[in-house]
Amino acid sequence: MSLERAALAAARFGFGARPGELRAIAGDPVGWVKAQLAPERTPPPPIAALPPAEDDVLAFGRFFVAQRLRGDNGAQLSERLERQGLSREEIQRLSTEDAFRQHFRARYEVASKARFDAAFATDRPVHERLVHFWANHFTISALKPQVAGLPPSFEKEAIRPHVCGRFADMLLASTKHPGMGIYLDNWSSIGPNSVWAKNPRSIPRLGFGPGGRPTGLNENLGREILELHTLGVNGGYTQADVQALAAIITGWTYERPPLRYYFNDAKGARTGPQLFSFVADAHEPGDKTLMGKTYPANGVAQGEEALRDLARKPATAHFLATKLARHYIADAPPPAVIERCAQAFLRSDGDLRITMTALVDSPEAWSAPLTKFRRPEEYLIAVMRALDIASLPPGVAANACGAMGQPVWRAQGPDGWADTAGPWLSGDLVWKRIEWAEALAARVSRADLDPVGVGEGALGPLLSVETRQAVQRADSPMQGMVLLLSSPEFQRR
Repeated sequence: MSLERAALAAARFGFGARPGELRAIAGDPVGWVKAQLAPERTPPPPIAALPPAEDDVLAFGRFFVAQRLRGDNGAQLSERLERQGLSREEIQRLSTEDAFRQHFRARYEVASKARFDAAFATDRPVHERLVHFWANHFTISALKPQVAGLPPSFEKEAIRPHVCGRFADMLLASTKHPGMGIYLDNWSSIGPNSVWAKNPRSIPRLGFGPGGRPTGLNENLGREILELHTLGVNGGYTQADVQALAAIITGWTYERPPLRYYFNDAKGARTGPQLFSFVADAHEPGDKTLMGKTYPANGVAQGEEALRDLARKPATAHFLATKLARHYIADAPPPAVIERCAQAFLRSDGDLRITMTALVDSPEAWSAPLTKFRRPEEYLIAVMRALDIASLPPGVAANACGAMGQPVWRAQGPDGWADTAGPWLSGDLVWKRIEWAEALAARVSRADLDPVGVGEGALGPLLSVETRQAVQRADSPMQGMVLLLSSPEFQRR
């Protein structure tokens, strides 16, 4: 029985231990991790209760419709503001941004609460951690207004079912999901020689929002599939390959909800996979050559075959293995682990369970404990689990995470959140963690809650002598809790 390896298993591969969990893990820490590398039968209840993609699509459409129908309401206020020196553009922007926040606040708070609560309470933290890792790999960000409601359903429908399956299936699911199609503009991409391009008047207006109608070939999704999702920036592709892949996936879009749904309270019931649609009239016709291979003109199957081939590339295996080793072991990942995981990926045709098993079986994964600096989200979840807090009110966890620099589902770009310490080690962001620890300690500290006991339950032998002594010497339980939650051991995994 090894409590040290149990604490390392809980922190490195999960989200940190809950009270009493370390002893349950200690009998077989490696087995505890591996047992969770299997598809889940059903999502955690908070996640299962979230609406499907069609309802998320409706959310933005209804906002857009409401803004259009509002028309000239508020004209008198606008005139007063203009007299005070604000331009019409500034007034419109302020009005729209405020309405946007009000429209999406409750939806965002419910969904982010579900995500956090699932991580706080799960008995399968290794699996839940994989969901967060792959959702960051295939980032869609709610900073783009049209995508504001879609990250929860994207994560639930395109990522979660595949984290212990084959990478190619996840790649296809993410590329076909309306969340990715809208975020990287593939819904509006049409082939230069397509039926629609040759007869622009035949192009229908595709729902609500800026643009409305597709206008031409858009390379955004094709580029990010190559650079961020599969081969990596040094994966050997060219600009011609970007253009070829963009052409291959023209016509990949999604079915809009019925028009009447935008004007009532009907709930969208279809998931992302059910919404996927291939529009032949928007697809660039003909055979296409990508990475030296020619793909025949056979509609949507052309893109499916191309994506599956990209998923099998050695460059993809190496890129993903590097990201996994960096995430779980060290900012400068051991080359031996990268090679071991890459080979497991290639031998298994991209089986992510087998790939992760190779990482877990690596001796390097169990040495040099607590080398990774936790991102705000990981830190917050670890603290909640240590305190055995299974749920927080809507908005509380998301607001705290945002204050510490990682607003939920709002990464700045499609490359997601940084997985190295540098961006998170600024003085301001570290101080925000300490401020949050102080506020939390003030709420949870009580006479029967021993900070040392909390530290032992979460960290076991990884709780350092220095931190233990500092906590024991604290003037009050609250001060002791602040010292514990601010300690180096709690900041790292």
